[in-house]
Amino acid sequence: MFNPTIRLETNLFSLVQLEQSHYEELYTVASNPIVWEQHQEKNRWQEENFLKFFQKAIQNNNGCFVVFNKNLNKIIGSTRFYLSTKDSIKIGYTFLSPEYWGTGANKEIKKAMLDYAFEFVDKVYFDVGKKNIRSRTAVEKLGAVLSDKTDEKVFYRIDKERYFGV
Repeated sequence: MFNPTIRLETNLFSLVQLEQSHYEELYTVASNPIVWEQHQEKNRWQEENFLKFFQKAIQNNNGCFVVFNKNLNKIIGSTRFYLSTKDSIKIGYTFLSPEYWGTGANKEIKKAMLDYAFEFVDKVYFDVGKKNIRSRTAVEKLGAVLSDKTDEKVFYRIDKERYFGV
């Protein structure tokens, strides 16, 4: 059974269940406007907007994580599982400090999440803002394929069989 409070580990990062006590340190990362420049909610860096985002994250019952750099014992961002069904789950709402962009951090973090998710589901989906090229490129590097789109969003999917090359 899927455990939303699981702690996921990679070589460099720990994904730890989000708690209220993480707010200040996580907002320090989120308060940088550059983090949100390609996002649909460009003003999420403003504290009142981030607080709403954070409160929804705390209420998430599929697993919402802060991402710690294990070497620095420092929060560098957040990610979550959401909208699960019997055979699928979504991964998203991910943001990382810009210093980790292009370093392979996102791929390492998402690989840990995918490995765990595929113990329980056959498909993982990612919803991305249509103009968010940075996030679109990141999910494509994971092997996700475009499965649908609207005027505002694009939808990607990774199937378990494709992911593991079965």
